[in-house]
Amino acid sequence: MYGILSLLKSLKGKDAMRRVLQITQKHPDSRAVRNLRNPAFTDESRLANAVHMAEGSDRYLNPYPGTFMNYVRHKVKNPEMFGDLANWYRLNPEKMKVMNDWHMEMGSKGPWSQGFMDKMIQNDIAEMAKTNFTLRQLTDQEKYLLAVAKQRRQDAMKGAKILPFPKKKFNTGGIAALMI
Repeated sequence: MYGILSLLKSLKGKDAMRRVLQITQKHPDSRAVRNLRNPAFTDESRLANAVHMAEGSDRYLNPYPGTFMNYVRHKVKNPEMFGDLANWYRLNPEKMKVMNDWHMEMGSKGPWSQGFMDKMIQNDIAEMAKTNFTLRQLTDQEKYLLAVAKQRRQDAMKGAKILPFPKKKFNTGGIAALMI
């Protein structure tokens, strides 16, 4: 690992090397540090990992970045919904820890990371709504809407009012053409 750190020092400077060393000491179990120490990876990938850690060091070294909740604030536009979600995360610290760890490791820079975080936020909003319905009684309007939704689902299961979708034909040749 010290060979990688010396290469990082020659590329990015002494401060970058010190930041990566601080990260390895402060978070020895994080995935980036484990990959940096793993000799199964090539030196090029370990150096790229060290450069990535040096450039995103504020995610690891700043104890109160608040970046995950800022990410949520920009995704959930309704301030009332954001407040409810923030309170729900305060009541469920294990969910908050999962999100903070994911944001710290991935940084929410790429589309894959953002898509994963967005899906986790949607799941948490749905779970929060389920707990809200179980904690309080439904209003008459909500009971009516649920009854209408159940009736529509039953009608759809019977096959009523369902438009058939046309089969798409792909000209791929081979086995796929035989399956159509």
